[in-house]
Amino acid sequence: MRAPIKYLFSSIFIVNAMNGYGEEVSSQNQNANKQLINKQEAIKLSNLSQSQNQKVKPIHPDSEKGTFKSFTGKVVGSNVRLRTHADTESAIVRGLEKDELLVITGEKNDFYMVQPPQDVKAYVFRSFVLDNVVEGNRVNVRLSPETDAPVVGNLCTGDKVEGKISEKNPKWLEIAPPSTTVFFIAKEYVDFVGGPEVKPIQDKRKETLNKLMDAAHLASQSEMNKSFEEIDFERLASKFRTIMTEYKDFPDHVSKASQKLSLLQETYLQKKLVYLENKTNMLTKELSQEKVFANQAKKTPSPEEPQRVISRTDRMKIWEPLEQALFLSWAAINHAKTMNDFYTEQKSKAVALRGQIEVYGDPVKNKPGDFVIKDKDLPVAYIYSTQIDLDQYVGKQVNLLAYPRPNNSFAFPAYYVFDVAH
Repeated sequence: MRAPIKYLFSSIFIVNAMNGYGEEVSSQNQNANKQLINKQEAIKLSNLSQSQNQKVKPIHPDSEKGTFKSFTGKVVGSNVRLRTHADTESAIVRGLEKDELLVITGEKNDFYMVQPPQDVKAYVFRSFVLDNVVEGNRVNVRLSPETDAPVVGNLCTGDKVEGKISEKNPKWLEIAPPSTTVFFIAKEYVDFVGGPEVKPIQDKRKETLNKLMDAAHLASQSEMNKSFEEIDFERLASKFRTIMTEYKDFPDHVSKASQKLSLLQETYLQKKLVYLENKTNMLTKELSQEKVFANQAKKTPSPEEPQRVISRTDRMKIWEPLEQALFLSWAAINHAKTMNDFYTEQKSKAVALRGQIEVYGDPVKNKPGDFVIKDKDLPVAYIYSTQIDLDQYVGKQVNLLAYPRPNNSFAFPAYYVFDVAH
């Protein structure tokens, strides 16, 4: 029952060839590099059924392989050319990236034979495939869906193929290269890294690594949309640190993980600064209310209620969130440093100020200090401290050791006080 089908397809092939669809059939003596099948080749198709059972050699016979032992090689250059044949004039399959792994199956002259990488696809003309079975002998498999593309293999009658219609040209099927297909790379660009089993193991690790990268990226996006107090930064950071420590054999991924972690730290720090600034503003507002209550208490004392006054420690505590934010900003570029290290460095660069300390009690937003220092009754700077109780020096002429702080666009510079002498 098979013979009639063969002759039926022979007729179909002839008709297709006459209409431009039979480019990919080669005769018994046709070599692998022939171009577009013309009308004369279509006539040869009439003998297709008689030649279907003949033996066909692989397109790249491994005649020089001998006892060659396959191994996994690593590409040692960037954009190294993978070719269809063992010469520099042959077609380029694609560029290979540095550290890319290949399974080396043989050698020919100054080239290694390479098992086709998984991402390389091949193409076969759809007219010669019916229900995933090849109907034709020595059907050319090409590197791209074009009749003049390099031939990378052959398929014979009965060969099974799994593929999909090419998006580039719907007359072609996109398939994996045949098992007989090999490509070539110059020996000088390959280093030995292990047996042929190394590549599939590394491919599996890379697949896992890509999933970890995607999961860490999605988690960071989701987490950073939360309010600052809800963010679990350490959990996020640990995902990227795991990649950086456990997958050092994938330097490109480690570099990307490091960059994303740095960006994550910067985003988190900005959110923390905003949070601390808002918290400082709230404390400032509460302190202003305390002042109002204290003034009211002085004017209309009530025996039933104790007077509400501002303690000296309250003035100092107000500035703690701001100092914490400044420290975190500094620590982002000074790893493994403490708050004491932060203050020690600034104290070593502090400047000397002299004048009389007065309370700066105006109820204004974002004021840069609780006190002003005056020289000849004229303000010269705003000051505050979380270490020195400046209240006890109000009205006194003093010498200060201080370091600049943001003045929030007020009229005078602002300073953090480390030491006072009078």
